[in-house]
Amino acid sequence: MALDQLVFVRRHSPDWARLASDHDAGIPIDPSRYMRADVPGFPQDVGSCIRLWNATFPVNFFHCRQVLKEISERALRHVANAVLLSNERLEELPAIVADTQSLVFFFDDDDLFAPRMFELLSAVEIGKCEVAVFPLVHLGEHVYTFVRECSPRTVLVGGAQPFRYRFHTNNYALTSRAALSDYLADMNDHVLASAHADQHGLSDSYFDVLIGATNKTPCSAVVLRELPPRQDHYRRAIERYLERLRQLELPREAQWIAQPLQETIRLFAEVGEAARIVGSGAQTPGGR
Repeated sequence: MALDQLVFVRRHSPDWARLASDHDAGIPIDPSRYMRADVPGFPQDVGSCIRLWNATFPVNFFHCRQVLKEISERALRHVANAVLLSNERLEELPAIVADTQSLVFFFDDDDLFAPRMFELLSAVEIGKCEVAVFPLVHLGEHVYTFVRECSPRTVLVGGAQPFRYRFHTNNYALTSRAALSDYLADMNDHVLASAHADQHGLSDSYFDVLIGATNKTPCSAVVLRELPPRQDHYRRAIERYLERLRQLELPREAQWIAQPLQETIRLFAEVGEAARIVGSGAQTPGGR
């Protein structure tokens, strides 16, 4: 495939910086400013989860999400021949991919991509499939790589984990033909996209090329609601998460993860240290 470009469509992303600023100013924050009612599995009690986070850690939840978004954006800036769209600009996509050989990735604002992915994917023969699918690294307290069962697995970070859905958060890409179809909007969310592909018989091909990671930190919406309600247990959960990431050994082919991983570790080390200082009764300088 003579690949022309990669197009990245960022799913709905709240204005985390403004939310953090309003929180610091004591302005009440309506959950509608960050809730995602249209996403399968998005926790409806996320508002109470965020209130518990902000009562536990001096570094507020919204600030953490803004930093994670910045980490994701920095990684994307190194990808060659890339076009970045927000979900609100999805109607521009047909004009962008028309008469090109493109791959279109949907992603969340804390997902990561390999800087060399254009080069890597240019060497892949995509063929006539409508969706290209790749392994995916899951970074969290438990680290593993999602791979399709009975498929090659050249590079693994952590252990291998079979796919839970047909597609995962940022491990699937629409070809230009699929991106120009009338079912484009149904492919935005990976759970809905998996169901749509099954229902309508979309073709996909799996390629053993590691080009993506999902950064499932403690303030990921799915992880957030699983953290223990007791504040001391909550802090220890952050410590376990940090310990696991610090011990992680990356294979040579996955070294592109090292920089965003270290930035993530620094962020949550700051969260944990600020909580420790407050817990000990010491003065915290300018908690955010």
